[in-house]
Amino acid sequence: MEISVKEMEANSNSISDIKVDASFRKIPKNAICFHIWKIDEDRLEAEPKSQYGVFIDDCAYIIYAASPIGGYVNQYTITREVKSSCTVERFIHFWLGEHVSEQKRSNVAHKIQELDSYFNNTATEYRETQANESPRFLSYFKAGITIKTGLLLNSPDANRLYQLYGRHFLRCIEMKSISWEYFGADYVMFLQTSQHLYVWIGRSSSNIERRNAIELANILRANSDDIMIVDDGYEQSMPEKQKREWNSFLPLNQRVVCQSSSAIEKTVCNKMKIYKCCYRNNRLHLDQLDVVIPTKEDLNDSSTVFVLDGTSQGVWLWVGNQAPHQEKTGALGNGRAFVKKKKYPYNTPVIRVTESHEPMEFMRLFPSWHSDSGDSQFTLKPSPTVLGKFDSLTLCQRPKMAADTQLIDDGTGERKVFRILKDQVIEITANKPTVFITTSSYIVQYTVVCNSMNTSDSESVGVKQVIFQWNGVEASADVTNKAEKFAKNLFENVAQKNMFVQMNEYDETPHFLQLFEGKLIILHSEKEVFLQTKKSNSNNNINVLENVQKPDHFILKIFGDATYNAKAIEVLPLNSLNSKDCYVVQNEYVWVWCGQSSTGDAREVAKKVGSVLGENSLVMENKEPREFWLSVGNLMSQTLIVNGLNNCNSAASNGSNGCASSGLSPPGITNGSLSGIATASGSMQYLQITHKSRWQAQLFLVWTQRGKFFSQEIMGYEQSDLSPESVYILDAGILTYVWLGKYCTAIEKEKYLNLAQHYLETVPMARRPNSAVAIIRQHDEPNIFKGFFDTWNYKHWQNYVNYITKRQIMATVSCDVETPLTNGCNGSNISFNKLPPALLNNQKDFDRHQKYPITVLQQEIEFLPPEINPLKREVHLTHDDFVSLFHMSFWEFDELPAWKQQELKKKHKLF
Repeated sequence: MEISVKEMEANSNSISDIKVDASFRKIPKNAICFHIWKIDEDRLEAEPKSQYGVFIDDCAYIIYAASPIGGYVNQYTITREVKSSCTVERFIHFWLGEHVSEQKRSNVAHKIQELDSYFNNTATEYRETQANESPRFLSYFKAGITIKTGLLLNSPDANRLYQLYGRHFLRCIEMKSISWEYFGADYVMFLQTSQHLYVWIGRSSSNIERRNAIELANILRANSDDIMIVDDGYEQSMPEKQKREWNSFLPLNQRVVCQSSSAIEKTVCNKMKIYKCCYRNNRLHLDQLDVVIPTKEDLNDSSTVFVLDGTSQGVWLWVGNQAPHQEKTGALGNGRAFVKKKKYPYNTPVIRVTESHEPMEFMRLFPSWHSDSGDSQFTLKPSPTVLGKFDSLTLCQRPKMAADTQLIDDGTGERKVFRILKDQVIEITANKPTVFITTSSYIVQYTVVCNSMNTSDSESVGVKQVIFQWNGVEASADVTNKAEKFAKNLFENVAQKNMFVQMNEYDETPHFLQLFEGKLIILHSEKEVFLQTKKSNSNNNINVLENVQKPDHFILKIFGDATYNAKAIEVLPLNSLNSKDCYVVQNEYVWVWCGQSSTGDAREVAKKVGSVLGENSLVMENKEPREFWLSVGNLMSQTLIVNGLNNCNSAASNGSNGCASSGLSPPGITNGSLSGIATASGSMQYLQITHKSRWQAQLFLVWTQRGKFFSQEIMGYEQSDLSPESVYILDAGILTYVWLGKYCTAIEKEKYLNLAQHYLETVPMARRPNSAVAIIRQHDEPNIFKGFFDTWNYKHWQNYVNYITKRQIMATVSCDVETPLTNGCNGSNISFNKLPPALLNNQKDFDRHQKYPITVLQQEIEFLPPEINPLKREVHLTHDDFVSLFHMSFWEFDELPAWKQQELKKKHKLF
């Protein structure tokens, strides 16, 4: 791809000598701070803190945020200098309003170059546009942002119309005029007059948007008696005085509400391409790299710039330390040129990062990226190797340790294990060894141990039971679906506080493995693994079966080196014995083979697995007796049997072993890690993902709208960011948590696994769709979840009032005064002091249906919108239209006999 200089925006060559604005020079270079400036023509004006979060749509703004690495600041941050030893990461955002002039766009681009040069061109630069702001930008304004129109700034008319949306970060946008054309079923609207503030609730808006809008209305209007709630489709039910005022601005006879507003949030994209920038013949060329999953090593040239394209976050430009100065300062311009060349939308985000100063959200795009700083706040430690003991009491008292280790307790609690087959559920008795078959699914019902009489410790643990679902990679869909139904039934019907963890083979969580103390055995098929009666042969110390029944033959490879990460997996066939690993062999005898380079901890795990199978013999590499090679020969691949046994026979006499040192290894097994195993039939291979350190956990608000999945990241998250009326995903790498708010919708409470699956399929990083998922409810959060939050207050939601309750309170209060302030008080279908059925979600979800004008619904069948059932047209009327036609409410109509309903519908041409 070739880009000409004409396509570039705000190229640094246009600035011969950058002089830093005096406003920027006032910023301490080693300070944590947050500042906003507005571009007023060619001047820079510092915004007062009282105006932070308020923007004008024909202006441009510069936002500067400086925080400790991995930390976050916001609009309330107070400037404070830090020691020189504290590393500060810097972010420069420039925000462009929808109607900003070309001159202001050019001026702001020049000014950010001045600010960036003041900090030696090390800051991360974001190009932000109205309605398409980055998660980091939005994180600065947790109370939401307000955007005013420049056309009305000096208008003497105080009457205004605002459009509100945003499930977490509420956007309140001023419209340039008061008109029905701005109304949409997805929005909440504010009509502000001298007498009242009308809050119009779109039927497709979410409860959290409605609640936040009412909260904002209470802030804007000091006297709550002036606030009037109007429900979409119930405008005629307003009290006469308010209805007259409403009609003077928005005549009800002209009412038109868009049924499906334009997409407010973007769906997630996770396909990424990398281009290397280079100049040929004084023209910029972008050469695409041949990569599938990007790695840090792809950014292998510090003297140039790389472009990353295709993520939901926009276009990234990575600038190497040795890149020419003009490329550092002109990177954003080149990024804009790239956007134009690719014909992407104008509001596509462009972000510039510099080598060694990459922000968290950039590094997360690379699954293999590891921090060289060693700062613990960056990484999630999946094992407590440096934390000392992790007994149940310590873990319940230290949620952060529980989160770091992902261990709820020490795994010694009571457990019930159920094997799920296609036609039956079998409970496995506790006295049998724990053997999972890869063609089956298993449910483990585990009771958590606290070992403390202190109530606060029990609150810290959070759950009494954990329901685990484990699916073998060869289990059929029928089996896994039956297991899921069984597990969900336990999760949803057990009275105790609990959580549900669903995982697949090779994605076991640390706490799940801890239950089995590292002795979990996974086999390809049914085998006899428990040898009850044995005796020792004193001559060669070989264990011999005393009973007649012969055991099945198999080889287990040991993975892990501790109780919380270890398991034994059948290898079939075995191509070699790797010196870094340990194996357990069962045939007529039980052998525990340990490679020369294996660790002592791994050998201890292997010996524990061997003891599960019965008495065993420990064999070290290069010291194997002849009997060992004779007994394992039939379990190895045919090629190795011939070569290996010849070597091994001679090795038995000279004390060396030709098999283990042959250097051969089975397909997919490299450096002691399993990346693929052939099944008995050799027809399936699957990937083993090891638990690696990753960047700190991420929090996402997730939802579905009109059949599409959406997610929004919340950076710098706190407990207060979890709204009881929503669903969130906390991605901790090892485990993906789905947090169900107490007041989330009935569909979300039922389809929580679907939300998790959608997230894993669209997350902008390399993740497997079958990664482990944990479902938790509000007030039942386990310590391994709460530990990801800096502080956790058990009483945080004690006084929380959800939207429905808030409306009921407002209706009760308003109906007791002379002038009611909600249209639910005296609607024709509502008894005194009650809310409209739209809120109560009554019979047949009348208010959930898309609404259309009467004239549309009276058309011939072939002209009706596709989602309308010709026999049920009446449910697509608004309440007001329904009453005007039938002179009764839908709920009264629904009580009529079917023949009477049909007769009325024919009369009004709705049948």
